[in-house]
Amino acid sequence: MIKIGCHVSIAGGIFNAPKRAADLGCEVFQIFSRSPQGGPAAEITLSIAEQFKAAMKEHGQAECYIHAPYYVNFASSDNKIRHGSAKIVREELERGSLIGVKYVMMHIGSAKGMTQEEAIERSAKGVARVLDGYKGATELLLEISAGTGQIIGDTFEELAEIIDKSGTKGKVGVCLDSCHMFASGYDIRTKEAMTDTMKKIEKTVGKSAIKLIHANDSKIELGGHRDRHAHIGEGEIGKEGFKQLMAVFNSDFILETEHDKVKSDIKLLKQIRDDE
Repeated sequence: MIKIGCHVSIAGGIFNAPKRAADLGCEVFQIFSRSPQGGPAAEITLSIAEQFKAAMKEHGQAECYIHAPYYVNFASSDNKIRHGSAKIVREELERGSLIGVKYVMMHIGSAKGMTQEEAIERSAKGVARVLDGYKGATELLLEISAGTGQIIGDTFEELAEIIDKSGTKGKVGVCLDSCHMFASGYDIRTKEAMTDTMKKIEKTVGKSAIKLIHANDSKIELGGHRDRHAHIGEGEIGKEGFKQLMAVFNSDFILETEHDKVKSDIKLLKQIRDDE
């Protein structure tokens, strides 16, 4: 069954996240394991990992997911940035494996001063570098982007090409963000639109590659190429779009909406799920 949750804070220690998630009505949740803006990551000791796993059981959380930091950029023209980004994502996979996280998802980054083909080649090499010699249990997901500016990975074609060229097909999955895909021109608001979008997904990454859903309504119109999340049913996608997503995908749904109404968003998604 689809499980529903949201992104929560790790303030005070990563082991505090499961209770915060439960208090919001989450069945699963997402975190940053380090600051998304930069700086060193707090060590995850064996003791901390044990505390986290105990808290997961105590507060009835089925899964935890990690979002990689925002500053990661696999398409940068700067070797230091690219190699540093691969190192950070590899660390996130290792950290996730310590605490039993299922997936780490990442935004690929943006390209400046190069062709799209060059950016895809560099991104593919970065993904391959992350997984080179990796033996952990946590899996990597590439998240579709909204396509602002020179962002890479705003189409399923690009994601498929990066995965293929990295040689990681079957090892790397996709995180489908409803707001991002809508902003990139993929309509999901009706059964007919969802059918058309699914044909595009099947021709590229394949339905089986979609491992996680970021469930966010969109303040921006279809194809608007900007990333502006709205509460469920209050944006351009609308409740019907999330009904269509749930009818097609059996993956967990993670909200990334503002916490002023995220409890209501969780309740609404559960209602949509349970009515199906």
